[in-house]
Amino acid sequence: SSGIKFHSILLAVPLLIVESKEELNEAQQLIGICREYVLGLQMEIARKELPRRTVDDQIRICELAAYFTHCNLQPVHLILVLRSAAQLFYKLKNFKTAASFARRLLDCGPKQELATTMRKIIAACEKNPVDEHKLQYDQHNPFVLCARSYLPIYRGKAVEKCPLCTASYLPEHKGSVCTVCKVSEVGKETIGLRIFPGQFR
Repeated sequence: SSGIKFHSILLAVPLLIVESKEELNEAQQLIGICREYVLGLQMEIARKELPRRTVDDQIRICELAAYFTHCNLQPVHLILVLRSAAQLFYKLKNFKTAASFARRLLDCGPKQELATTMRKIIAACEKNPVDEHKLQYDQHNPFVLCARSYLPIYRGKAVEKCPLCTASYLPEHKGSVCTVCKVSEVGKETIGLRIFPGQFR
């Protein structure tokens, strides 16, 4: 239901009329917030629906959990996402990356009980700081997420954008309907958001 609410807000922004550049910037920021939450929640739903029978299944589950931690979320929500990723990677025996998520969580200032749990994970991981499985995830290489395939698009690679919410896509998805806002054509050239009278002068 949260995803539906964020989607509704996103679609309401183009119907606004704002009176200043500051309000225009706020409206654009609101679109960005909604995009990040819709994409993240869609990935989380997809992750929970995946089978868990094989190692490959577990790897894909961990990849989606890792990608979610790179959505621009409020700290209170990021803490939940990082906790999930740290625990999943620990179970997969990808200790090096699990420790990284735990450290990121500690940087968010969690409650004492959760901080203690994360320190225990870090301590356990530091005894064997390796990743047993290779994933399509490089935390040190900046990326955006393809909103259809849920795969990373690393800096310098070709990318297509939704003209409304600016969700990112691999080039093969150009011409499809955006999976985030569900109204715009991916890669379509448009004049962009026009809700401030000063934009028409």
